[in-house]
Amino acid sequence: MWPLVRQARYLGRYREIAQVLVHHGFGYLVDQLGLTSLLSLPRRLIMRAPAPPPPGNAARLREALVELGPTFVKLGQALSTRPDLLPVDVVTELSKLQDTVPPFPGEQAVKLIETAFGQPINRLFSAFEREPFAAASLGQVHAAVLPDGTPVVVKVQRPDIASRIQTDLAILADLAALAQERITVAAQYNLTEIVWEFSATLRAELDYVREGRNAERFRQMFCANPHIYIPRVYWEYTDSRVLTTERIFGIKLNDMPALRAAGVDLSRLARASVDITLEEIFTHGFFHSDPHPGNFFVIDGAVLGVVDFGQVGILDQTTMQGLLWMMGSLINYDSHGLLRALERLGVITRRAATLALRRDLERFVEGFVDRQLGQISARETFDGLTALLRRHRLIIPGPLATLLKTIVMMEGLGMQLDPTLDVFSAARPYIQRALQEQFTPAALGAQALTSGRELGELALEIPEQLNQSLQRLNEGELRLQTRELELRRVAMALIGAANRLALALVVAAFILGVAALVIAMRAFEWYSLLPWTLLFVGIGGVVTGGILLTLALLRRE
Repeated sequence: MWPLVRQARYLGRYREIAQVLVHHGFGYLVDQLGLTSLLSLPRRLIMRAPAPPPPGNAARLREALVELGPTFVKLGQALSTRPDLLPVDVVTELSKLQDTVPPFPGEQAVKLIETAFGQPINRLFSAFEREPFAAASLGQVHAAVLPDGTPVVVKVQRPDIASRIQTDLAILADLAALAQERITVAAQYNLTEIVWEFSATLRAELDYVREGRNAERFRQMFCANPHIYIPRVYWEYTDSRVLTTERIFGIKLNDMPALRAAGVDLSRLARASVDITLEEIFTHGFFHSDPHPGNFFVIDGAVLGVVDFGQVGILDQTTMQGLLWMMGSLINYDSHGLLRALERLGVITRRAATLALRRDLERFVEGFVDRQLGQISARETFDGLTALLRRHRLIIPGPLATLLKTIVMMEGLGMQLDPTLDVFSAARPYIQRALQEQFTPAALGAQALTSGRELGELALEIPEQLNQSLQRLNEGELRLQTRELELRRVAMALIGAANRLALALVVAAFILGVAALVIAMRAFEWYSLLPWTLLFVGIGGVVTGGILLTLALLRRE
C-alpha cells in the first residue's frame, strides 16, 4: 500500500520537502521515491536539476536539511554519528550541523508559561528576562529569579514545534518505507528501524518532564561526589513544555582562555570530565548521551557542573557484557572473542560471520598488538571498526551506536583539555569493577536463575508444540513425506534432544542449588560442616553433570 495515502493531510509538507530536495540537486531521489506524480510536480522540474554548485553532494545535503527545519537538522545530527551507515565525507559534513536557530519573541514564551501554570509571570517569578540567553531548535532558555531569590533558568519549548515535528516524523517513516521498497542501496539497511529509533529519541526530547526526571536521577547518582554538581529541578515551575532548574554560574568547558585565566587545573578537569561518563556507563548503566562542551561548566575552578539531560542512554545487561567482552578482546588481541562480542551486541549473526569478515577482524585486532593503552584512541578504534562493518554491510544497533558516540565525544572532550590524557587507562578501573560485578555470587545466581527459568519454559513449551503439530497433522493441515530411514533418524534425534534437555535441566538445578547455598552462606554466615559438605557435593554434581552434558552434545547419533 502506498504509504503517502495515509498521510494525505500532510500533502503540503510533502511538496515542500520535495521542492527543497530538487532545489539542492536531489531531484533524482524524489523521482526514485515515486513522489513526482503524487505531488503533481512537473517531471521537467525533476529532470532539470540545477548543476551542482561548488559544494559537493555532502555540503548540499547539509544545506537541504537546514532549510527543511528542526526535525531534519536533528536527523542530520543523529546520522553524523553513524559512520557505519554513511560515507566519511557525508558524516564529516553533517557533523557541522548546529542546533542553534534565531530565538522566538520573549512575549510568546511568557504567554506559554502563564498558560501552563495559570498565573501571571510576575507572580511566578520575581524577575524574568524576556530576552533569552540561548536558543536551539526545540526551545530557548531564559534567566529568571524565584520569589525566594533563587536564580533559575527557564527552558521554554517553541510554539507549535511538537505538532511540526510529529508531522515530519510521520513523513520520515513513510519515506523510509518507500526508500526500502524502491531504492536498491536503501534496501540493504533497515531504514524503518533507524527512523523509528530516531523518532522515539526526538519525541522523548520534547517531553521536559522526562528531562527533569533524568536530571534528578543524575543528581542522585552523583550526590556523594564533591567534584560534580547537577542543578536542582523546581517541579512547581515545570511541565511538559516548561522546565525550570537551578542556574549554574561558571565557565564553559570549551572557553579555554577563560579557564587558563582562572588558573584551572586543566589536566585534573579533563580527568573529571572523563570520569563522569565512565561512571555513568560502567557503574550506573545510565549515561548522558550528548556530552559536548557546552553542557559543562567549571564552578569555582574545581567543580564540574552538568546541564541539559534531554538525551540519555540506558545500558541493559546484555549490551554491558558485550561491551566489556569487546574491550577485553581488543586488549588481548583476540579476534575470535571480538567476533563473539559483536554477535552478543547484535551487530552480526553467526550466518553473517563469513571467512572474509573473520580475516578482516583478525587484521583489525592485529593493529592493537605491541601498542600501549595510551596510544589507542577511542575515535580511531570506533572509526576502524565501523569502516570494517560498512565493508561487510553490517549495521550497528541504534543504542550501541549512541553508546560508542558518547565514548568518542567523551574522549574528545577530555583531549581538548589535556592532549596527553590516557582514556583507556582512566577506563581500566571502571571496566575491572564492572567485570568483577559480573561474577559475584549474586550475579551468577541471577544468571543461573534466568537460564533455569528459560530452560523450564522451553521444557513446558515442547509438549504443547508437539501436541499442536500432531493435531495439525491429524486434521490434514500438516503433511510429512519421509522414508522409513529418515523417520528413524528423526526419532533418534528427538530422543537425543530430549535426553540432553533433561540432563541440561538437572545441571541447571545443580547450579541454582549451589548459587543459592553460596548466597545463603554469605548472607547468614552459615559456615558449619553441613553447608560446606552440601556445597562440595553440589559442585561435584555440577562438574559431573557438565561432563555428561558435554559428552552428550559431542556424541553423534
